[in-house]
Amino acid sequence: MINIILAACFAIILPIEYFMLRNTVKPKKNIILGVTLPQIAHNDRETKKICGSFAKWLNIVTLPLLLLAIPPLFMQTMGAVMMWYTIWVLPAIIAPTAVFAIHRRKLMTLKRAKSWSSAAGSRALVDIKAAALPQKKINGLWFLPPLIASLIPVVHSLTAPLEWELALIHAIFVFMTGAFWLCYYLIFRLRTEVLNENITLTMALTRVRRYNWGKFWLAASWLTGVYSLLLWAFFESGEAVILAISLGYTIILLVFALQTEFAARAAQQKLTAADTGELYLDEDDYWLLGLLYYNPNDRHLLVNQRIGTNMSLNVASPAGKILMILSVLCIAALPFFGMWIWAEERTPTRLILSETALTARHTTDRYVIRLDTIESVKLIEILPRASRVAGTGLTNLYKGRFRVEGFGTSRLCLHPQNPPFLVIRSGGNTYIINDADSGVTRNVYTIKTAR
Repeated sequence: MINIILAACFAIILPIEYFMLRNTVKPKKNIILGVTLPQIAHNDRETKKICGSFAKWLNIVTLPLLLLAIPPLFMQTMGAVMMWYTIWVLPAIIAPTAVFAIHRRKLMTLKRAKSWSSAAGSRALVDIKAAALPQKKINGLWFLPPLIASLIPVVHSLTAPLEWELALIHAIFVFMTGAFWLCYYLIFRLRTEVLNENITLTMALTRVRRYNWGKFWLAASWLTGVYSLLLWAFFESGEAVILAISLGYTIILLVFALQTEFAARAAQQKLTAADTGELYLDEDDYWLLGLLYYNPNDRHLLVNQRIGTNMSLNVASPAGKILMILSVLCIAALPFFGMWIWAEERTPTRLILSETALTARHTTDRYVIRLDTIESVKLIEILPRASRVAGTGLTNLYKGRFRVEGFGTSRLCLHPQNPPFLVIRSGGNTYIINDADSGVTRNVYTIKTAR
């Protein structure tokens, strides 16, 4: 079940990317495959040929990648599954994007050869401030209930003993609901949706996008508030339940985001389909590969995204450069993260008994329990149900702070598949530990109880 949920969490990236890129062959405010074209070029034979080639090659690279997402379903450990998917995700992102970039370049070449560039170029066609007339906003109080809901688990965790780590985890959702509230107001600070010199059309296009994405940010805030409460309520139900809830939240959020973007695009295309003006905004030179906005003359950090959903960074700005570098580093680090998890799960736990202390060790982490502070030692053959508070909860490794049925919040360092387990009370703390070699665990228990 965990393998299936993990597969869904990662593999969903590819279908979403596929449909977003496939949708770029449809005109969006005179833009096809990330290239601004006049109306006469939309039905041009060579334009359609490039779009057809793009669709074919997108199918060719996507199918093998989808097939490569299947093997982890049959793997035995979570570490192996995570390593596979964190390596798989890089080509899953890069390959379809490369197909898009190659065909966009072909369409740009065709555009120059046929002199389809706008006479206006990228200069301002209208007074943007005049065009952006006031628009009614959603009352900010509607964002308060989900924010309060996400605060409840944080307050509860702060009042419970030894659970401050949980408060930090739940605080992420408080930040998210607040960030969604901020994003709602940011859409009113983005540049207006300029197509050409038609001010009325500019206002209509802008209102369509603001209306659709305004609903999304409010819904995302409420969905996150509910998600935080569900995680809190089912926290002790096990990793599979937590992953299932997280998967459901992610899918609903992504589907709603795609639906929002496609609805905005469809409405905008209806508004622009009948417009045949020769002057239209052409910013193709500011979009690197059609994906990254780079305009040193634009003071905006965020602009409306051409490919994908919602907003894009202006990577020409200092903040845009920093955020882009951090994003690239995080994506590039994914395979190393997966390999680290795989290595963690394969590394055995060890018990080392000396004259003065018992040490439970795994990689660089260890619990050192002084023998003169041990209040009780118990050997158990079956590990009670345990839910992770903070630490690592893999198929073959529990390490960190866990809630353990019958023992409360405990510190664990053990292989759950290799009984028996030592339960040790020391200094007001409960430790549940074992050695990967069951014989060593039993030997340590025998020696300690004999002293």
